[in-house]
Amino acid sequence: MAREIAIAGLEGSLAVNDDGELVYTKSELQTEVLKPEQAIRRWPAAEKQIRCALATLD
Repeated sequence: MAREIAIAGLEGSLAVNDDGELVYTKSELQTEVLKPEQAIRRWPAAEKQIRCALATLD
């Protein structure tokens, strides 16, 4: 089950799935699956939220 990550100013939504991948959905037709480090490079201001979401998987 995906866990939503709240990021201010993000167009779309970001969630971490049970496999530890981040799913970025900009629209119903645009979805990307990112590894954690890719997401942190893309949204460095959200590193803390991303790492906290990943920690809940353990």
